[in-house]
Amino acid sequence: MPERTFFRALDGFRGAWEEWAVNVKLMRRIDGLVGNLVCSGLAAAKELSRPFARPPGEVHNIVVMKFFGMGSIVVASPALAALRDQFPGAQIHFVTFKSNRDLLEILQLTDHEHYIDPSTPATFARSTLGVIRALRAARCELAVDLEFFAKFPLTLASLAGIPRKAGFYLQSEAWRRTLLDVSGIYNHYFHTKDIFLSLPYLIATDDKYFVRFGEWSARYHYPRITPSELERAALRKKLAPRLAPGETLFVINPNTSPDLAPEARKWPEARYAELADRLLREHPRAKVVFTGAKSERPYVERIVSACTSRRAFSAAGELTLRELLVLFAEASLVVSNDSGPMHLACLVDAPIVGLFFADSPVLFAPIGTRVRSVVPPLYSIPLFTVYNGKDISVGRPSSEVTNAVACTVSLDTVMLEIDAVLAQPLAARAATP
Repeated sequence: MPERTFFRALDGFRGAWEEWAVNVKLMRRIDGLVGNLVCSGLAAAKELSRPFARPPGEVHNIVVMKFFGMGSIVVASPALAALRDQFPGAQIHFVTFKSNRDLLEILQLTDHEHYIDPSTPATFARSTLGVIRALRAARCELAVDLEFFAKFPLTLASLAGIPRKAGFYLQSEAWRRTLLDVSGIYNHYFHTKDIFLSLPYLIATDDKYFVRFGEWSARYHYPRITPSELERAALRKKLAPRLAPGETLFVINPNTSPDLAPEARKWPEARYAELADRLLREHPRAKVVFTGAKSERPYVERIVSACTSRRAFSAAGELTLRELLVLFAEASLVVSNDSGPMHLACLVDAPIVGLFFADSPVLFAPIGTRVRSVVPPLYSIPLFTVYNGKDISVGRPSSEVTNAVACTVSLDTVMLEIDAVLAQPLAARAATP
Protein backbone atom coordinates (compact mmCIF):
# COMPACT_ATOMS: atom_id res chain seq x y z
CA MET A 1 0.00 0.00 0.00
CA PRO A 2 1.52 3.40 -0.94
CA GLU A 3 2.54 5.49 2.06
CA ARG A 4 0.02 8.28 1.35
CA THR A 5 -2.87 5.82 1.07
CA PHE A 6 -1.76 4.17 4.31
CA PHE A 7 -1.82 7.47 6.18
CA ARG A 8 -5.27 8.30 4.77
CA ALA A 9 -6.55 4.93 5.94
CA LEU A 10 -5.24 5.61 9.42
CA ASP A 11 -7.19 8.85 9.53
CA GLY A 12 -10.36 6.79 9.35
CA PHE A 13 -9.71 6.03 13.01
CA ARG A 14 -9.45 9.75 13.88
CA GLY A 15 -12.33 9.76 16.38
CA ALA A 16 -10.95 6.90 18.46
CA TRP A 17 -7.45 8.32 18.20
CA GLU A 18 -8.48 11.75 19.43
CA GLU A 19 -9.80 10.04 22.55
CA TRP A 20 -6.42 8.32 22.93
CA ALA A 21 -4.45 11.52 22.37
CA VAL A 22 -6.13 13.23 25.33
CA ASN A 23 -6.30 10.18 27.60
CA VAL A 24 -2.86 9.27 28.86
CA LYS A 25 -4.22 6.34 30.84
CA LEU A 26 -5.61 4.82 27.64
CA MET A 27 -2.36 5.52 25.81
CA ARG A 28 -0.44 3.70 28.53
CA ARG A 29 -2.86 0.77 28.42
CA ILE A 30 -2.40 0.37 24.67
CA ASP A 31 1.34 0.81 25.10
CA GLY A 32 1.28 -2.03 27.61
CA LEU A 33 -0.79 -4.42 25.51
CA VAL A 34 0.86 -3.82 22.16
CA GLY A 35 4.28 -2.93 23.56
CA ASN A 36 4.68 -6.21 25.43
CA LEU A 37 4.15 -8.20 22.24
CA VAL A 38 6.42 -6.00 20.16
CA CYS A 39 9.20 -5.85 22.77
CA SER A 40 9.07 -9.62 23.28
CA GLY A 41 9.63 -10.07 19.56
CA LEU A 42 12.45 -7.51 19.52
CA ALA A 43 14.10 -9.22 22.49
CA ALA A 44 13.95 -12.59 20.72
CA ALA A 45 15.50 -11.03 17.64
CA LYS A 46 18.28 -9.51 19.76
CA GLU A 47 19.06 -12.90 21.31
CA LEU A 48 19.27 -14.51 17.87
CA SER A 49 21.58 -11.78 16.57
CA ARG A 50 23.79 -11.67 19.67
CA PRO A 51 26.53 -13.95 18.20
CA PHE A 52 26.89 -11.54 15.28
CA ALA A 53 26.80 -8.30 17.32
CA ARG A 54 29.77 -5.98 17.12
CA PRO A 55 31.51 -4.87 20.33
CA PRO A 56 30.50 -1.36 21.41
CA GLY A 57 32.67 1.40 20.00
CA GLU A 58 32.98 5.10 20.66
CA VAL A 59 29.77 7.03 21.29
CA HIS A 60 29.20 9.88 18.85
CA ASN A 61 25.41 10.17 19.01
CA ILE A 62 23.16 9.65 22.04
CA VAL A 63 19.37 9.67 22.00
CA VAL A 64 17.42 10.43 25.19
CA MET A 65 13.70 9.65 25.28
CA LYS A 66 11.13 11.19 27.64
CA PHE A 67 7.54 11.62 26.54
CA PHE A 68 5.22 12.17 29.50
CA GLY A 69 5.32 15.21 31.77
CA MET A 70 6.76 18.67 31.17
CA GLY A 71 7.88 18.72 34.79
CA SER A 72 9.65 15.38 34.36
CA ILE A 73 11.73 16.80 31.52
CA VAL A 74 12.82 19.67 33.78
CA VAL A 75 13.69 17.15 36.51
CA ALA A 76 15.69 15.16 33.94
CA SER A 77 17.78 18.16 32.89
CA PRO A 78 20.71 17.32 35.24
CA ALA A 79 20.90 13.88 33.61
CA LEU A 80 21.34 15.58 30.23
CA ALA A 81 24.18 17.66 31.67
CA ALA A 82 25.78 14.50 33.05
CA LEU A 83 25.64 12.80 29.64
CA ARG A 84 27.23 15.89 28.11
CA ASP A 85 30.10 15.68 30.61
CA GLN A 86 30.56 11.97 30.07
CA PHE A 87 30.52 12.19 26.27
CA PRO A 88 31.78 15.72 25.52
CA GLY A 89 32.23 15.07 21.81
CA ALA A 90 28.84 13.39 21.27
CA GLN A 91 25.68 14.87 19.80
CA ILE A 92 22.65 14.55 22.10
CA HIS A 93 19.32 13.83 20.44
CA PHE A 94 16.04 14.12 22.36
CA VAL A 95 12.82 12.36 21.40
CA THR A 96 9.55 13.49 22.95
CA PHE A 97 5.98 14.51 22.14
CA LYS A 98 5.45 17.59 20.01
CA SER A 99 3.77 19.35 22.95
CA ASN A 100 7.16 19.58 24.71
CA ARG A 101 8.87 21.55 21.91
CA ASP A 102 8.71 24.93 23.70
CA LEU A 103 10.30 23.51 26.84
CA LEU A 104 13.25 22.01 24.98
CA GLU A 105 13.81 25.36 23.25
CA ILE A 106 13.93 27.00 26.68
CA LEU A 107 16.33 24.43 28.17
CA GLN A 108 18.81 24.44 25.26
CA LEU A 109 20.48 21.27 26.53
CA THR A 110 20.30 19.10 23.40
CA ASP A 111 21.71 19.26 19.88
CA HIS A 112 18.85 17.67 17.93
CA GLU A 113 15.19 17.37 18.86
CA HIS A 114 12.78 14.85 17.32
CA TYR A 115 9.04 15.07 17.93
CA ILE A 116 6.25 12.51 17.90
CA ASP A 117 2.86 14.01 17.04
CA PRO A 118 0.04 11.85 18.50
CA SER A 119 -2.81 14.13 17.41
CA THR A 120 -4.08 11.81 14.62
CA PRO A 121 -3.25 8.29 13.41
CA ALA A 122 -1.55 9.69 10.32
CA THR A 123 0.58 12.22 12.17
CA PHE A 124 1.58 9.62 14.76
CA ALA A 125 2.63 7.06 12.13
CA ARG A 126 4.33 9.66 9.93
CA SER A 127 6.23 11.31 12.78
CA THR A 128 7.26 7.95 14.29
CA LEU A 129 8.63 6.73 10.96
CA GLY A 130 10.36 10.08 10.50
CA VAL A 131 12.05 9.83 13.89
CA ILE A 132 13.19 6.26 13.17
CA ARG A 133 14.69 7.38 9.85
CA ALA A 134 16.43 10.35 11.48
CA LEU A 135 17.95 8.25 14.26
CA ARG A 136 19.10 5.62 11.78
CA ALA A 137 20.69 8.33 9.64
CA ALA A 138 22.45 9.71 12.73
CA ARG A 139 23.79 6.22 13.58
CA CYS A 140 23.10 6.68 17.28
CA GLU A 141 25.15 4.31 19.44
CA LEU A 142 23.37 4.79 22.78
CA ALA A 143 19.72 5.21 23.76
CA VAL A 144 18.73 6.40 27.26
CA ASP A 145 15.08 5.65 28.10
CA LEU A 146 13.83 7.88 30.94
CA GLU A 147 10.31 6.45 30.99
CA PHE A 148 9.71 4.12 33.92
CA PHE A 149 7.24 1.65 32.41
CA ALA A 150 6.38 2.66 28.82
CA LYS A 151 7.38 0.25 26.07
CA PHE A 152 7.35 2.72 23.19
CA PRO A 153 10.86 4.19 23.79
CA LEU A 154 12.62 0.82 23.69
CA THR A 155 10.57 -0.16 20.64
CA LEU A 156 11.61 3.05 18.91
CA ALA A 157 15.27 2.57 19.86
CA SER A 158 15.28 -1.02 18.61
CA LEU A 159 13.65 -0.13 15.28
CA ALA A 160 16.19 2.69 14.90
CA GLY A 161 18.97 0.10 15.18
CA ILE A 162 20.58 1.60 18.28
CA PRO A 163 22.94 -1.08 19.62
CA ARG A 164 23.18 -0.05 23.29
CA LYS A 165 20.21 0.85 25.48
CA ALA A 166 19.93 2.09 29.06
CA GLY A 167 16.69 2.23 31.02
CA PHE A 168 14.89 1.22 34.19
CA TYR A 169 14.06 -2.37 35.05
CA LEU A 170 10.99 -1.67 37.15
CA GLN A 171 8.54 -4.45 36.36
CA SER A 172 9.02 -8.18 35.92
CA GLU A 173 9.24 -8.19 32.14
CA ALA A 174 11.72 -10.75 30.86
CA TRP A 175 12.16 -8.97 27.54
CA ARG A 176 13.31 -5.78 29.30
CA ARG A 177 16.40 -7.51 30.74
CA THR A 178 17.29 -8.62 27.22
CA LEU A 179 16.72 -5.28 25.50
CA LEU A 180 18.47 -3.23 28.19
CA ASP A 181 22.25 -3.25 28.20
CA VAL A 182 22.30 -0.97 31.25
CA SER A 183 19.51 -1.77 33.73
CA GLY A 184 18.76 1.08 36.11
CA ILE A 185 17.20 0.83 39.58
CA TYR A 186 14.15 2.87 40.58
CA ASN A 187 14.72 3.94 44.20
CA HIS A 188 11.67 5.74 45.58
CA TYR A 189 13.61 6.97 48.62
CA PHE A 190 15.46 9.44 46.35
CA HIS A 191 14.32 12.50 44.44
CA THR A 192 13.42 11.80 40.80
CA LYS A 193 16.30 14.07 39.73
CA ASP A 194 18.67 11.54 41.28
CA ILE A 195 16.72 8.60 39.89
CA PHE A 196 17.22 9.99 36.39
CA LEU A 197 20.88 10.75 37.16
CA SER A 198 21.44 7.14 38.19
CA LEU A 199 21.37 6.01 34.55
CA PRO A 200 24.25 8.25 33.36
CA TYR A 201 26.10 7.22 36.52
CA LEU A 202 25.74 3.52 35.69
CA ILE A 203 26.78 4.14 32.11
CA ALA A 204 29.86 6.01 33.33
CA THR A 205 30.96 3.78 36.21
CA ASP A 206 29.17 0.42 36.18
CA ASP A 207 29.08 0.85 39.98
CA LYS A 208 25.98 -1.22 40.72
CA TYR A 209 26.16 -0.48 44.45
CA PHE A 210 26.26 3.29 43.80
CA VAL A 211 29.08 3.71 46.32
CA ARG A 212 30.19 7.06 44.89
CA PHE A 213 26.84 8.22 43.57
CA GLY A 214 26.19 10.86 46.26
CA GLU A 215 29.37 12.78 45.54
CA TRP A 216 28.96 12.37 41.78
CA SER A 217 25.30 13.46 41.60
CA ALA A 218 25.95 16.56 43.73
CA ARG A 219 27.75 18.07 40.73
CA TYR A 220 24.56 18.34 38.69
CA HIS A 221 21.75 20.85 39.15
CA TYR A 222 18.87 22.38 37.25
CA PRO A 223 19.96 24.97 34.69
CA ARG A 224 19.40 28.55 35.83
CA ILE A 225 17.57 30.75 33.34
CA THR A 226 17.65 34.53 33.69
CA PRO A 227 15.00 36.37 31.67
CA SER A 228 16.17 39.66 30.18
CA GLU A 229 14.95 43.05 31.39
CA LEU A 230 13.22 43.39 28.02
CA GLU A 231 11.26 40.17 28.65
CA ARG A 232 10.32 41.30 32.15
CA ALA A 233 9.12 44.70 30.89
CA ALA A 234 7.11 43.05 28.09
CA LEU A 235 5.38 40.76 30.58
CA ARG A 236 4.51 43.65 32.91
CA LYS A 237 3.12 45.55 29.92
CA LYS A 238 1.04 42.55 28.88
CA LEU A 239 -0.46 42.24 32.37
CA ALA A 240 -1.14 45.99 32.69
CA PRO A 241 -3.27 47.59 34.04
CA ARG A 242 -3.96 44.62 36.28
CA LEU A 243 -0.37 44.73 37.54
CA ALA A 244 1.05 48.19 38.19
CA PRO A 245 4.75 49.09 38.41
CA GLY A 246 6.23 48.40 41.82
CA GLU A 247 3.47 46.03 42.94
CA THR A 248 4.53 42.76 44.57
CA LEU A 249 3.46 39.74 42.54
CA PHE A 250 2.28 36.43 44.00
CA VAL A 251 1.46 33.53 41.66
CA ILE A 252 -0.93 30.67 42.43
CA ASN A 253 -1.13 27.65 40.13
CA PRO A 254 -4.21 25.64 41.20
CA ASN A 255 -3.98 23.21 38.29
CA THR A 256 -2.65 19.71 37.78
CA SER A 257 -2.22 17.51 34.75
CA PRO A 258 -5.65 16.25 33.61
CA ASP A 259 -4.12 12.88 32.80
CA LEU A 260 -3.79 11.46 36.30
CA ALA A 261 -6.50 11.78 38.97
CA PRO A 262 -6.65 15.58 38.69
CA GLU A 263 -9.42 16.02 41.25
CA ALA A 264 -7.51 14.03 43.87
CA ARG A 265 -4.56 16.39 43.49
CA LYS A 266 -6.41 19.65 44.08
CA TRP A 267 -7.74 21.61 47.01
CA PRO A 268 -11.42 22.61 46.91
CA GLU A 269 -11.75 25.71 44.70
CA ALA A 270 -12.85 27.89 47.61
CA ARG A 271 -9.63 27.21 49.49
CA TYR A 272 -7.45 28.62 46.68
CA ALA A 273 -9.61 31.75 46.79
CA GLU A 274 -9.20 31.95 50.56
CA LEU A 275 -5.43 31.65 50.13
CA ALA A 276 -5.38 34.57 47.70
CA ASP A 277 -7.52 36.72 50.01
CA ARG A 278 -5.28 35.93 52.97
CA LEU A 279 -2.14 36.86 51.07
CA LEU A 280 -3.67 40.10 49.86
CA ARG A 281 -4.85 41.10 53.34
CA GLU A 282 -1.36 40.57 54.75
CA HIS A 283 0.39 42.27 51.80
CA PRO A 284 -1.56 45.42 50.86
CA ARG A 285 0.69 46.32 47.89
CA ALA A 286 0.56 42.87 46.30
CA LYS A 287 -1.41 41.32 43.47
CA VAL A 288 -2.23 37.63 43.05
CA VAL A 289 -2.29 36.15 39.56
CA PHE A 290 -3.75 32.70 38.95
CA THR A 291 -2.21 30.77 36.08
CA GLY A 292 -3.35 27.93 33.87
CA ALA A 293 -3.66 26.69 30.32
CA LYS A 294 -6.39 27.88 27.97
CA SER A 295 -8.41 24.73 28.67
CA GLU A 296 -8.21 25.50 32.41
CA ARG A 297 -9.51 29.08 32.08
CA PRO A 298 -13.13 28.41 33.24
CA TYR A 299 -11.87 26.58 36.35
CA VAL A 300 -9.37 29.34 37.19
CA GLU A 301 -11.92 32.10 36.60
CA ARG A 302 -14.35 30.41 39.00
CA ILE A 303 -11.66 30.59 41.69
CA VAL A 304 -10.95 34.26 40.95
CA SER A 305 -14.66 35.08 41.10
CA ALA A 306 -14.79 33.51 44.57
CA CYS A 307 -12.07 35.87 45.85
CA THR A 308 -13.34 38.81 47.88
CA SER A 309 -10.40 40.98 46.85
CA ARG A 310 -10.28 42.64 43.44
CA ARG A 311 -6.49 42.42 43.47
CA ALA A 312 -6.65 38.79 42.35
CA PHE A 313 -6.90 38.10 38.62
CA SER A 314 -6.55 35.28 36.10
CA ALA A 315 -3.93 34.98 33.36
CA ALA A 316 -5.01 31.46 32.38
CA GLY A 317 -4.53 30.88 28.66
CA GLU A 318 -2.83 34.25 28.14
CA LEU A 319 0.86 33.36 28.42
CA THR A 320 3.31 31.37 26.34
CA LEU A 321 5.55 28.93 28.17
CA ARG A 322 8.44 31.41 27.99
CA GLU A 323 6.20 34.18 29.37
CA LEU A 324 5.12 31.88 32.20
CA LEU A 325 8.78 31.39 33.05
CA VAL A 326 9.28 35.18 33.09
CA LEU A 327 6.22 35.50 35.33
CA PHE A 328 7.80 33.11 37.82
CA ALA A 329 11.03 35.13 37.69
CA GLU A 330 9.07 38.28 38.53
CA ALA A 331 7.13 36.64 41.37
CA SER A 332 7.91 37.11 45.04
CA LEU A 333 6.13 33.80 45.69
CA VAL A 334 4.84 30.87 43.66
CA VAL A 335 2.30 28.53 45.27
CA SER A 336 1.67 25.54 43.04
CA ASN A 337 0.15 22.12 43.05
CA ASP A 338 2.62 19.36 42.24
CA SER A 339 2.71 19.84 38.47
CA GLY A 340 4.84 20.91 35.52
CA PRO A 341 4.67 24.67 36.25
CA MET A 342 6.04 24.09 39.76
CA HIS A 343 9.17 22.49 38.29
CA LEU A 344 9.37 25.17 35.59
CA ALA A 345 9.54 27.80 38.35
CA CYS A 346 12.66 26.05 39.68
CA LEU A 347 14.53 27.10 36.52
CA VAL A 348 14.43 30.75 37.66
CA ASP A 349 14.95 29.86 41.34
CA ALA A 350 11.59 31.33 42.30
CA PRO A 351 10.40 31.19 45.93
CA ILE A 352 8.10 28.16 45.81
CA VAL A 353 5.64 26.42 48.10
CA GLY A 354 4.66 23.09 46.52
CA LEU A 355 1.35 21.46 47.43
CA PHE A 356 1.46 17.66 47.46
CA PHE A 357 -2.01 16.21 47.94
CA ALA A 358 -1.47 12.84 46.25
CA ASP A 359 2.23 12.25 45.63
CA SER A 360 5.34 12.51 47.78
CA PRO A 361 7.75 15.47 47.87
CA VAL A 362 10.49 12.92 48.52
CA LEU A 363 10.22 12.18 44.80
CA PHE A 364 9.10 15.49 43.33
CA ALA A 365 9.79 18.38 45.73
CA PRO A 366 10.70 21.69 44.09
CA ILE A 367 14.44 22.28 44.08
CA GLY A 368 15.82 25.74 44.77
CA THR A 369 17.19 28.10 47.40
CA ARG A 370 13.76 29.18 48.71
CA VAL A 371 11.40 26.23 48.57
CA ARG A 372 9.02 24.45 50.91
CA SER A 373 6.62 21.54 50.44
CA VAL A 374 3.26 20.84 52.05
CA VAL A 375 2.16 17.22 52.33
CA PRO A 376 -0.45 15.68 54.66
CA PRO A 377 1.14 13.26 57.17
CA LEU A 378 -1.09 10.37 56.10
CA TYR A 379 -0.22 6.72 55.58
CA SER A 380 -2.11 6.87 52.25
CA ILE A 381 0.51 9.15 50.67
CA PRO A 382 1.48 8.56 47.93
CA LEU A 383 -1.94 7.66 46.52
CA PHE A 384 -0.35 6.13 43.42
CA THR A 385 3.11 4.99 42.36
CA VAL A 386 5.01 3.95 39.25
CA TYR A 387 4.94 0.38 40.50
CA ASN A 388 1.34 0.06 39.33
CA GLY A 389 1.61 2.41 36.38
CA LYS A 390 0.05 5.16 38.53
CA ASP A 391 -3.30 3.54 37.85
CA ILE A 392 -4.35 2.37 41.32
CA SER A 393 -4.91 4.70 44.26
CA VAL A 394 -5.73 3.46 47.75
CA GLY A 395 -7.00 0.23 46.23
CA ARG A 396 -9.17 1.82 43.54
CA PRO A 397 -8.67 3.13 40.00
CA SER A 398 -7.24 6.66 40.17
CA SER A 399 -10.29 8.04 38.32
CA GLU A 400 -12.48 7.12 41.30
CA VAL A 401 -10.36 8.80 43.98
CA THR A 402 -11.59 12.08 45.48
CA ASN A 403 -9.67 14.96 47.07
CA ALA A 404 -10.41 13.74 50.60
CA VAL A 405 -6.68 13.84 51.38
CA ALA A 406 -6.29 17.38 50.04
CA CYS A 407 -9.19 18.54 52.21
CA THR A 408 -7.23 17.59 55.34
CA VAL A 409 -4.66 20.32 54.60
CA SER A 410 -5.71 23.60 56.20
CA LEU A 411 -5.07 27.11 54.95
CA ASP A 412 -3.09 27.82 58.13
CA THR A 413 -0.76 24.91 57.36
CA VAL A 414 0.05 26.32 53.93
CA MET A 415 0.45 29.85 55.29
CA LEU A 416 3.06 28.64 57.79
CA GLU A 417 5.23 27.44 54.90
CA ILE A 418 4.56 30.59 52.88
CA ASP A 419 5.58 32.79 55.81
CA ALA A 420 8.77 30.74 56.23
CA VAL A 421 9.72 31.28 52.58
CA LEU A 422 8.90 34.99 52.59
CA ALA A 423 10.77 35.54 55.86
CA GLN A 424 13.99 33.93 54.67
CA PRO A 425 16.67 36.65 54.76
CA LEU A 426 18.34 37.64 51.52
CA ALA A 427 21.78 36.76 52.92
CA ALA A 428 20.60 33.23 53.77
CA ARG A 429 19.08 32.87 50.32
CA ALA A 430 22.37 33.77 48.67
CA ALA A 431 24.32 31.37 50.87
CA THR A 432 22.04 28.38 50.26
CA PRO A 433 23.72 25.99 47.79
